[in-house]
Amino acid sequence: MLKLINTILSFSLLYSALVNAEEENLTWGGFISQGLVYTDNYNFIEGSKNGLSTDFREAAVYGLWRPTNHLRLGGQVIARKLGNMTDDTPQIDYLSADYSLLSTPASSFGIRLGKLKLANGFYNNTREVPFTRNSILLPQSMYYEETRDFQLSALGVEFYGSEQLETDRFEYSFLASKPRKDQVSEFVFFRRNLSGKLDDGYLLIANLRLVEARDAWRVGVTLGSFGLTYFPGSSQELGLERGDIDVKFFAISAEYNWERFSVTSEFFKHYIDYEDLGGFFAVEPKQTFEAFYVQGVYRPTHNVDLLMRYDLAYRDAHDRSGKKHEKKFGVPASNYWSKDLTLGVGWQATSSILLRAEWHHIRGTARVPEQENSSKLRKHSSWNMLLVQAAYRF
Repeated sequence: MLKLINTILSFSLLYSALVNAEEENLTWGGFISQGLVYTDNYNFIEGSKNGLSTDFREAAVYGLWRPTNHLRLGGQVIARKLGNMTDDTPQIDYLSADYSLLSTPASSFGIRLGKLKLANGFYNNTREVPFTRNSILLPQSMYYEETRDFQLSALGVEFYGSEQLETDRFEYSFLASKPRKDQVSEFVFFRRNLSGKLDDGYLLIANLRLVEARDAWRVGVTLGSFGLTYFPGSSQELGLERGDIDVKFFAISAEYNWERFSVTSEFFKHYIDYEDLGGFFAVEPKQTFEAFYVQGVYRPTHNVDLLMRYDLAYRDAHDRSGKKHEKKFGVPASNYWSKDLTLGVGWQATSSILLRAEWHHIRGTARVPEQENSSKLRKHSSWNMLLVQAAYRF
């Protein structure tokens, strides 16, 4: 609670400074949110199993300054608490310099430097703002909360631009950066924190989109590659040796919008190569993860939306049922897949206040958060989750 109070005070001081700024080229704002989580058979947040957890809150302040017509300096400080997955220590979400080299009605081109948001799929670079998403939780098969910090931003350089076609708009970005190399990264690849460390990494992402002139539809492709080197620690866990982890991934995204209805779908696949590390991974050095979701959003009025989504995740695309892994490792087959049916409702009470509620019925345990559940046993093959969230922006 003390940490939360300090966070609110820090944001209040920053907000006051921005309010008092007289620079006409300065834009600022922020948001705060509080959520409630209930689950039955497993924790999504520690304490949510058969109980109500309030350990789900966010607060952020952002600023954007345009010192010249071509240069923009922007950043956001965010504090986010989601059980044991993230604490509420304020941190820089993004901080960048954006220089526009070309800006005409037909074409644009520019370069960004700094801590940048990673353009993966439709929602990754805006996922932390409650007002830019259609649900409290984005599809967990692709935008997994347990690895959010690793997926969200990185230090690097990005080239971006757009071309106006006859009836549509082509948008593109190419990013080169260094991925995070902390305990979050270790958990992404090893599902635990080890005494060794990850270092010497690279990350490359290309994001391409075609958007209809009136935004009636959009399609996109994301292509990515990254690698990290693992240096074993003194404990030599899992018998791992020094070696490289190589990852290739892609996402295909599509959306169509009518006046009151929108349909969105994304397919995501990544390939991980652990062969260099040996040890535990010698049995299965290469893994293929696959995910897919489709969702519909209906807007009966201008400030109410209803959501239905079906979300799939497979930890091994070559063993979607998990039965081969169950036979090989003695782990329940349901640990290797997840199928999430989500129903949600949102009400924007005012331009600044947003209320949401959603229910998830989840079969399979591939997306049960390891950090929130002390027992590794997954006795139940299905579970339910109810979330409520209130958000305010300024």
